[in-house]
Amino acid sequence: MPEADNDTMIDEDCKQPTVRRRMRRRILRSTSVLPAAFTLLNGLAGFGAIHFATKAGLYGPIDTASVFNLRIASGLIFAAMFCDMLDGRLARMTRSTSDFGAQLDSLCDMVSFGTAPAIVILRLVIMTLQSQIDYLPLERIVWCIAGIYVACAALRLARFNVESEQGESAHMDFRGLPSPAAAACLVSLVLLFGHVMDQKFDEHWSWLATRELMIGVSAALPLVMLGCALLMVSRYRYPHVINQYIRGKRSFSYLVKLLFIALATCIQPWLTLAVVVFIYVLSAPLKTAWQIVRHRQG
Repeated sequence: MPEADNDTMIDEDCKQPTVRRRMRRRILRSTSVLPAAFTLLNGLAGFGAIHFATKAGLYGPIDTASVFNLRIASGLIFAAMFCDMLDGRLARMTRSTSDFGAQLDSLCDMVSFGTAPAIVILRLVIMTLQSQIDYLPLERIVWCIAGIYVACAALRLARFNVESEQGESAHMDFRGLPSPAAAACLVSLVLLFGHVMDQKFDEHWSWLATRELMIGVSAALPLVMLGCALLMVSRYRYPHVINQYIRGKRSFSYLVKLLFIALATCIQPWLTLAVVVFIYVLSAPLKTAWQIVRHRQG
């Protein structure tokens, strides 16, 4: 090969890293401000949730102040879900979706829906158990389950980044339980538990704060967290709530069902929230099981 051709190939190879750096800088400069701002608010809300969840000592007593801090942390996680819902919507509406936005969204989701819910549940379970049992041999097991949840959330978000496509038509369902739904399942139980603790001194509801119930809740919450972790890395198809249940035209009976849910929310908001979230979490496995049963019967 002539020497001139070799020099040309070397020059082109040297130019390629420079071109790539320029393209990356151009992507960063052209990132839409509004979706990125809501994505950052998502991460900051998760950071605030971690702060309030760890505000009391790890082995502090479970009292009104500690439960109140956990309820604030749960509310901040729901605020992060609201920001997470808006940032993707705004990015698609303004046609400003980018790889940078997707990576930033996953990083913030890891804080808000991966780490924060695990810490909230871990703190609640440890405080509840140590207030009822002098010796706490199950603490390491609960910590391991929380670690599994965090790891599965990271795997779920990484898989979503690889498999997801841009465009509204590609966001009709999800493979595996979405991390915001898993977080909602956990923190809705924390809010319900806080509501039960508020009724502790009411003579009509004093039976809710028994020792047996406290231990039962402490045993159930880690199991629910483990189930959510496994569902996040599963292949079950979960519908997109906004795109499949809210957008578009609906029948009159569908509106009546929404009205009943709204009325139930006004009467018992925390119980209704927990029930609705649990129905969504269990919908995909139950649907798959029903299809298998029908296939075998057919």
